[in-house]
Amino acid sequence: MRAVRYHSITAAGDLRLDDVPVPQPAPGEVLVRVHYASLNPVDWKIATGHFRLLVRGGRPRTMGSDLSGEIAATGKGVLGFKAGDPVWGFVDPFRQPAGTFADYCALPAANVFPRSEKLPARDAAALACVGVTSVTLCDLGGVSAGSRVLVNGASGGVGHVAVQVAKARGASVTAVASGARRAFVESIGADGFIDYRASTPESWPGGFGAVLDCVPNLPRGLHRRLLAAGGRYVSTLPGPATFLLDPLLNRVGRIQRYGVMIAPSAPAMQELTDDFEHGRLRCHVDGEFGLEDVPRAIAVSRAGHVQGKLVVRIA
Repeated sequence: MRAVRYHSITAAGDLRLDDVPVPQPAPGEVLVRVHYASLNPVDWKIATGHFRLLVRGGRPRTMGSDLSGEIAATGKGVLGFKAGDPVWGFVDPFRQPAGTFADYCALPAANVFPRSEKLPARDAAALACVGVTSVTLCDLGGVSAGSRVLVNGASGGVGHVAVQVAKARGASVTAVASGARRAFVESIGADGFIDYRASTPESWPGGFGAVLDCVPNLPRGLHRRLLAAGGRYVSTLPGPATFLLDPLLNRVGRIQRYGVMIAPSAPAMQELTDDFEHGRLRCHVDGEFGLEDVPRAIAVSRAGHVQGKLVVRIA
């Protein structure tokens, strides 16, 4: 089978389209024939050495986190799946060297979920990681009907889904993006808009119940000004303070801070499916690439300013 792998850590990423054996699912795993995958910045950041201390397993390493496809085989002890079932899900790219940019991917059954026939394979692959991240952002932010929410980075992969998940829950959403993306974020439901190029965060309105920082680049010193008393700041990139300082400050402070650590979640996947089926959610695909074109997709992602997601067509 084909697999996009990197064999060493370099600034540009040492990518090759290799011919490798089809993996066999271990006990507790399923083998998925991949139809679509999607590209997340974390994929190329791992390949270029950004997270050396967090990555487990050696090289060569197959890139990719999200997938949609169909069950090809099941490992010992796996129940609830059979060959041919349509599925979607994701791997942990920090712990699993065999990613999703391949014809087949073996991964834990807990990371794979049945895919509704109303959710197309391309959309499912684009939504998997950013969707669960967005639901987790909203959960940690306490987003519900009547919430006032600020989404920073509202036109990106996570951001544009977070806007829609928050809106589907009944929140009022103010979106932060470049002026060129205003029409886009308003088309997906944003109630208010801030052009980050035309104003600084110090001048943005405050009193939000939740700030979902999907870039993330809002300094800690501004969180209190942006949030109402009891409000929650949630970041897509946890830092040392997230684990060492914030658990204590969250008990006594005026505001609370959290960082997203995504994990497989059946309720999150169901919420995304329900929102998609009822027209409350769509995943904007900014580009589709073949498996052989992954290096070009990475170049587009690294250049920045992708609106929504980039997907990789495999089958």
